[in-house]
Amino acid sequence: MFTKVYGDTSFITGMRAFAALAVIMIHTGGAGFRELGEIGKNFANFGAAGVFVFFVISGFSVALSYEASSSYRSYLSKRLWRIAPLYYFWLGSSILLGTTSLYWQQQFSAPVDTYNVAMHLAFLSFLDFRIASTIIGVEWSIPIEVFWYLAVPLMLKLSGSTKQLSALIAISLIAHMISARAPVLFPSIGANAPLAIQWSPFPYALCYALGIAVYRARTYIRHSDAIGNLAFLISAALVVAYVCAPRVFARIFFDELVFTSLLTAVLLLLGSAKSRMFTLVFGNRLAQFLGIVSYGLYLAHMPLLDLLTRYGGVWMQNPTLKFLLVSLCATVVSAMTYYGFEKRFVTFGKNIARRFSSSAVLSEIRT
Repeated sequence: MFTKVYGDTSFITGMRAFAALAVIMIHTGGAGFRELGEIGKNFANFGAAGVFVFFVISGFSVALSYEASSSYRSYLSKRLWRIAPLYYFWLGSSILLGTTSLYWQQQFSAPVDTYNVAMHLAFLSFLDFRIASTIIGVEWSIPIEVFWYLAVPLMLKLSGSTKQLSALIAISLIAHMISARAPVLFPSIGANAPLAIQWSPFPYALCYALGIAVYRARTYIRHSDAIGNLAFLISAALVVAYVCAPRVFARIFFDELVFTSLLTAVLLLLGSAKSRMFTLVFGNRLAQFLGIVSYGLYLAHMPLLDLLTRYGGVWMQNPTLKFLLVSLCATVVSAMTYYGFEKRFVTFGKNIARRFSSSAVLSEIRT
């Protein structure tokens, strides 16, 4: 009941759990790591990279989903029924509970009005950075993910050969580097250029390109316990080294997004159920359960953080307790929403996709 079985790639569900907890960690003040000195601060700040992990995983899973679908319409139906219901639920809940993101509303004079809500419902809020995170507080990434849902099939068609795939990754990397330097390269954009670019789809092309690359390359890898364990240990060592000297790694890898995306891609490529390290860390029951409800954790934690800050009293004054309390409440609520309606909508989307598939087959027979 509480786990899904994806065979050799079940560990990816556990990776989602860690990515979600990393995002919660940074939004709750660092879970106590900031009080441990400079390295602790760096580790807490690294929590922001959880979003990049989600994007690379999304690139892989979306490529897999599209290739397994009979048509573009069938594929898109599955993806939208997976992402939209819970997103709409938390948009509505945030408005009704009064937990909308006042900071960004005041920062950009962007009230939660009809225009704002309509842009969110249409997954178009990335077109206006002023409203991108004004309702839930972290929803800027959801329309970006939907944008790449639409684009990944084209990326797959343009990356059929090794040369084409290499070119796709190179172009995506260049696009990210230009995006990261846009405020310097194009000063006319204005003071809000960093946010306008950060909350747009284009810096994350690399994440999706790497996810596609992993999808294409995994079939050629002979997975084993030794390969998986080695990949895990080296990746863990690199993360430790990164939080000890982030500026050094930024010079080597350009920035945190490139470093995290490459690391995630390596784990996705070389990890498997055969690896005891992957199974121990990502395959245990708790990680698998949290991974299943990770989408809910991501969307729920900011509204819950707002409510708990108002009514949590002394529990919310300690950053470690704050992280644990928000994580616990988000887990409970996310489990309720997942088993209450999210899972049913996912199944409904799959059934709709099958009908599209049947219609396509009948159409071909008639012609």
